[in-house]
Amino acid sequence: MIFEKFKRIYAQEPFILRVRALYLLLFNVLVFMFASLSFTFFFNEKEPTYRPSYILFIIVSFLAIFLLWIGQFKKALFLTLFSVATGLAWVLLFGNPIGNALWSLSILVILFLLFTDIRTTLYISLFSFILILLFFYRLNSMNKLNSVFAVDSIIGFILFTLLAFLTVNLLNSYIKEKDELIKEIHHRVRNNLQVLSGLADLHRNDKSDSQKVLFEFQNRILAMSEVHNYMYKSDNYHSIEFSNVIEKITENLKSKHKNLNVTILNYVEKVDLPIETAIPCAMIFNELLNNSFTHAFKESKNPNIEIHFSKNVSLYKLTVKDNGTGMAIPTSWKNSNTIGFTLIHILSR
Repeated sequence: MIFEKFKRIYAQEPFILRVRALYLLLFNVLVFMFASLSFTFFFNEKEPTYRPSYILFIIVSFLAIFLLWIGQFKKALFLTLFSVATGLAWVLLFGNPIGNALWSLSILVILFLLFTDIRTTLYISLFSFILILLFFYRLNSMNKLNSVFAVDSIIGFILFTLLAFLTVNLLNSYIKEKDELIKEIHHRVRNNLQVLSGLADLHRNDKSDSQKVLFEFQNRILAMSEVHNYMYKSDNYHSIEFSNVIEKITENLKSKHKNLNVTILNYVEKVDLPIETAIPCAMIFNELLNNSFTHAFKESKNPNIEIHFSKNVSLYKLTVKDNGTGMAIPTSWKNSNTIGFTLIHILSR
């Protein structure tokens, strides 16, 4: 209930800011709780001690929670990051040297990676490294420096920071790739809509009966959709294994011509096709195969269709061959009177 109310405060903000606001709230709530418990523990010892750093974190986390609750995310973020950085610096330079304060610098790096950008985090990492050196200088002046501890701490901090940066950079690369894919998908949708518009124009002048026109139009759309279907099923959004598309289109057309009992001889090689090539190739194959089913076997007793698809270096070869009656090849594909041949000519260019 409380979190739902908090989410409504930032409902109009960008997604990343909404997530960061929620994480910042959770962080400050945890800091407030643990700092309060720690302060109470040290205060109730036999010799009560007042830990200024815990008092600082209690006050700052409470103020940050209040600022977040009134929609002041930037102020709450600045207050949190500034207080954590200055608080840790104070502890390392002037506080009790006994303890595990150095590991808190790793938390500082993660905080800045989570709530700021990589450049700002790089600066805070350098600041943290300087704090480590100053802390060791302080220990050395007090004759309390352990060289093994110092070397291990420096190497550990450097490796941790490096891994943190590499992890965030990898995540940013994934985000960038997804953004590019979204743009590419929008581009493909626009191109496919243009293809559909062109198909509609071709069918508009077709004087055949409406049922036949819709049947062929549906087959052409399904040929396009099969490419996208296999693309979304795979992890690769740039190319697909085209034999799957050929098999699915063949299965679709064969089911719509059950009465012919055609034998399909499949000699298709497993070849990866770029999406930009796969869509027109699928539509060309659909036209050729549909033409064989529709016109070739009116007088054939044992109809069969051979399908060949292969790649030779950078060239792709698609062959659809049947044992039907055959047909006259148009002298000019540009001036063909059939939509199928016209479409093949357009798509094969």
